[in-house]
Amino acid sequence: MLTIAIPTYNRNKILEKNLKLLLPQLTEACSLLILDNSSDIPVSETIEDLIKKYSKVNINVIRNKYNIGMTGNILKCFELCDNSWLWILGDDDQVKEGAIKQILQDILIYKQNHFISYAWDEPSFNRKKDILTSDINQLIDKIESIGVILFISTSIYNIKKVINSISYGSFFQTTYAPHLAILFMSLKDGGHCTLSKKQIVINEGFLTPIQLRWDQLFIYQIIILLRLPLNPLTISKLKRKLVELTRLWTVTHLIYTLSYLKYTGEMDGRPLVLYKDIINSFFYLDQRIGSRIIKILGYLILMYPNFFKPLIEYAYILAKNKKFEINNNLRI
Repeated sequence: MLTIAIPTYNRNKILEKNLKLLLPQLTEACSLLILDNSSDIPVSETIEDLIKKYSKVNINVIRNKYNIGMTGNILKCFELCDNSWLWILGDDDQVKEGAIKQILQDILIYKQNHFISYAWDEPSFNRKKDILTSDINQLIDKIESIGVILFISTSIYNIKKVINSISYGSFFQTTYAPHLAILFMSLKDGGHCTLSKKQIVINEGFLTPIQLRWDQLFIYQIIILLRLPLNPLTISKLKRKLVELTRLWTVTHLIYTLSYLKYTGEMDGRPLVLYKDIINSFFYLDQRIGSRIIKILGYLILMYPNFFKPLIEYAYILAKNKKFEINNNLRI
């Protein structure tokens, strides 16, 4: 009935910790698929004792011969799913107690759905009731932000309903959101979805160290989803949601992040090149006057990070009442 697929790379101990929460919840209606993206230490070695302990659980660990990238590994979750429903679980997203029981109940209730999206623990998130949608336009209108369904661990897919659109996931891998390309294209002719007020994971519950996090600087490429072959009304609605996203992943935080990278010498001269690319391909959507001024200032800051570093540190403390941390993602 349900495949839980975990794409993972070099986070063996964090994965092991999460599996200790997940495995006791599994029933005969579940199978566990772990896709090791050629980790330095094979995942199967790290979790060998857990596999023995839960020998009655259907666990399959597949190790890629080469690292095929984060999005390539996500696509393999869809390809190798052998049940009616698929839950792609991030290896560092802490499973809540009762999560599997909740999912199994919901996929029986919503068995005709394409998709179920669960709540998450982002402080700005506040879903007070279940929301039902019957086509892609309703889904885009009703989601709180694109980030809600971009977060893979809160989403359950009806494989029979979405798998025929997997080629679009391959075409749009560079968006960092191939799962959204698959979902949107499967819904283009209609289909039911549920936005649930219940929660099944805790985001970053294990506080993944910075060196083990994926590079979120490149998530701006999600803008390429606007090239999906959907009708103009749908593309217009999607564009409005992406405009809203620029206010969550603010240009201010982008400037902070890139200026620190340049100041520390971690990226040499690349921050300015990357900044231009991200501004021209994503943050052009934010046309507010204040944002336009900040974007122009960003070029100066990245050209002279040594001069501006104390100023932006002070400005950040004034605005947020805390010091800036380079390991933050692009959301403020």
